[in-house]
Amino acid sequence: MFLFLLVSVPITYLLLLSLTGQTNQPAQVTLIPFVKGVLLFIPVLVAILVLERIVPNQFNAGPLYLRYTLLRQALPFAAAVAGALLVTRGGVRSDLGAATTAVLSFFCGFYMAFGILDAVVNIGRTDPYVLFLMPAGRIVILLLAPFALIAALRELGLVKAAMILANLALPFLLGTIPLLHRVGFRQWAVIATVGLFVAAVVVYLRFILRALPRGSAA
Repeated sequence: MFLFLLVSVPITYLLLLSLTGQTNQPAQVTLIPFVKGVLLFIPVLVAILVLERIVPNQFNAGPLYLRYTLLRQALPFAAAVAGALLVTRGGVRSDLGAATTAVLSFFCGFYMAFGILDAVVNIGRTDPYVLFLMPAGRIVILLLAPFALIAALRELGLVKAAMILANLALPFLLGTIPLLHRVGFRQWAVIATVGLFVAAVVVYLRFILRALPRGSAA
């Protein structure tokens, strides 16, 4: 039941590494960032739990927006971006492939930990948002966020502004999905998820994949 929730992030990670031939990258840009991402999950989870106690779980626009968009999407995403910036540091401008792989590895560890928690917390439930829509949103993040973050640091002018805007917009776009699902517009939540997923795949294959340097797969 929880198969997609558990394997969607690590399989996407391995697929993206394979597409760019980055599977032979050293542990400094794969295993170590991955472990750091898992470790960051712990304080972020604590912060979310504390803040969710402050925000009332009421069925009206304000609390729902805070709970689903800001606390469960924007806050973890912002923490992942900040952690990824610390992971890459000096290697951002020297090696695009290694820097993007390090950020991707960090995001994978971070969001895979959330997936395991979601599976444990929701044992016995068949909520389609948790089982399918939420992990699909995390695939979207893996497809777009690492490259957009590195490009935002490396580029100048309009490209830099566009990449920054993309990173700012992504968690808020994904945050509309649980809101739609919670208020009863479940078909629209599915449509929004599929639309974002397809758009992310197209953007990755047509633009991001072509821009990334090719390594030699192990």
